[in-house]
Amino acid sequence: MKNPRIKMLIAAGAVVGLTLNPSADPSKSGQAQAEFPTKPIKVFVGFKPGGRTDTVARLVAKYVQENNLLSQPMIIVNKPGAAAANAARAVLGAKPDGYSILHWHHQMLITNAMGVNKIHPNDFTSLGFLGGGSPVWTVREDSNLNTFADLVDQLKAKPESLTEAVGIGTIPHLMGVQLASAAGFKTRYIGSGGGADRLAKLLGKNADIALFSAAGYLKFKPQGIKALLFFGPNRIPSIKDIPTARELGYDVTWANPNWWLGPKNMDKEAAAKLASVLKTAMASKELTDYFNSKALDPYWTDGEPALKESLVVLDKLKVVVKEQNLGK
Repeated sequence: MKNPRIKMLIAAGAVVGLTLNPSADPSKSGQAQAEFPTKPIKVFVGFKPGGRTDTVARLVAKYVQENNLLSQPMIIVNKPGAAAANAARAVLGAKPDGYSILHWHHQMLITNAMGVNKIHPNDFTSLGFLGGGSPVWTVREDSNLNTFADLVDQLKAKPESLTEAVGIGTIPHLMGVQLASAAGFKTRYIGSGGGADRLAKLLGKNADIALFSAAGYLKFKPQGIKALLFFGPNRIPSIKDIPTARELGYDVTWANPNWWLGPKNMDKEAAAKLASVLKTAMASKELTDYFNSKALDPYWTDGEPALKESLVVLDKLKVVVKEQNLGK
């Protein structure tokens, strides 16, 4: 081809072709990168359908899809077993591309502190906390203990004169130990299972103290119990008259947040996109109303602060487990 003008026209056409067709860019390996996500996102939940963790995950997925916050749906994958470790391992073994994430909570910290498994917060990419729920310490309605100060005074005057209904190594036990240590008192224990069993022991006068979730407390309150202290980081509207441990001068909290996690070294753009979507969902009226109706605390905490907070809680739990000789 000897005509210079024809050569120039061909070269110009090639440039235009590259401009109009990004897939022709050799830096794209022959194909344009599509925006995340290009396929459904699996949200692993380590519990059977119907519990709080599962319900919140489904509400989030529903809100995200109905409001077109993502181009692909979130699919809930229930993988119960091993204190949610089965679901966690499924995510830890997945590609860090954003298509497999985990909805868990601080049960991870308890199992790690107790030595039940070695799954650690640092094994994941933390996307953030999407609200949470905290328990209350209760006594019988007819008890002469009307404030937490009354309880502390009695136990300091007569150590171990009050009995807690707890399951050893459970949240009621670990929170009670931390509170007793902070306030300088001692109780006695009576073994107990779930909330219904703790309620039966409390009302049957086999126990003087029992811990319930805020929602459980509101459910059981008409049967004859009253709350002295809330373990949340702040008061919540549904039980606004109950002071927090922090307000009373004790740095003892249990927020049990809805924690969203991805595999270690997760793709940064995918992580940022998912975190933004989750934050938007939490700010919605739909989710805020649900949280308030269930005596939960609606808030959002970004990934890195959520991880740091979790590590602080884990360190505190490890101290309790060591002092109580609870670990494996």
